[in-house]
Formats: sequence, C-alpha cells, structure tokens
Amino acid sequence: MRKSTAIPLALFLLCPSLHADEGAKDQNPLVLLPGMSPLPRTTLPASSVSMPQEVISQVTNYPNPFDSRKPGLEGETAIAYSLAQDAKVSMVLYDLLGRRVREWSFPSGDMGGRLGSNQVLWDGTNETGQKVSKGGYIAEIQVETSSTTATVIRKIGVIH
Repeated sequence: MRKSTAIPLALFLLCPSLHADEGAKDQNPLVLLPGMSPLPRTTLPASSVSMPQEVISQVTNYPNPFDSRKPGLEGETAIAYSLAQDAKVSMVLYDLLGRRVREWSFPSGDMGGRLGSNQVLWDGTNETGQKVSKGGYIAEIQVETSSTTATVIRKIGVIH
C-alpha cells in the first residue's frame, strides 16, 4: 500500500509557504487555490466608504422604572433622544402583549422633531387618561427623513 503525500486542505489554506507561487506574498492565500486566479485589487473612493450618520442617538428615559402614582415630575419618565436633523418622529408605547397604550406624533422641525436634543414626558397614562398597570412597556420611536427611516426600541418600567 502506498502512502499518500497529499497536503491536508486546512494546512494548505493556512500556510502560504505551501503555495507554488512563492513570489505573491501580498495576495490572500485563499484566493490562490489551484485552478483559481487572484481577484483584481480595487479601491473605493473615500466618499463611498463613509458610514451613514445616525439619524437618532442617545435614546434614554429617566427615571426607569418610575412610579406613576407619585405627583408631578416624580410620577413621570422623560424619554429623551437626539436627532441629527429635523425629522418627522412618531412614538408609540406598547404593553408586553403588544397592545398600543399611547402614541405621539411630531412634525419635522417642531418640538420632538427638531435637530438636537428632544424630550417627551410620559405620566404613565394611556390614550384615555387612565393610569396603566405596573409592568414593562416598550417605546418604539420611528424617525423619518427624506433619505431614510430609523426605528429605536426602548424598555420602560412602571412600578407601584
């Protein structure tokens, strides 16, 4: 029985020194498998490789959790966020079963839809003005600009 002298494929892929073309040190060894030719090198213009700017950032709410039974500002949570530009903003609060609890809508350029810091106060009431039950709630903030739409989710706790 003859012994095989084949090089294991994993070793071939990981060790460039096993390749027949020793002169191509700057090429990716995975591209140089037998029967394959190297990929052409391409460079992208600097403008096409930049990351898109975040439309909404720094989304927080405080206090979290909050006690909606307390009077005044102590019984509210401030949902804060920062916008990179004026944008149409809609915010919907859901309970953990997915039922809509409360909704706000802010046109571009108005309070809630302005460039920079924005804040919405929630006193723990639903659309009819009744206090919600203690538990977890989900805030879905959707920001629409002329070029994109971004959605952010935030968890909010109500305690009693």
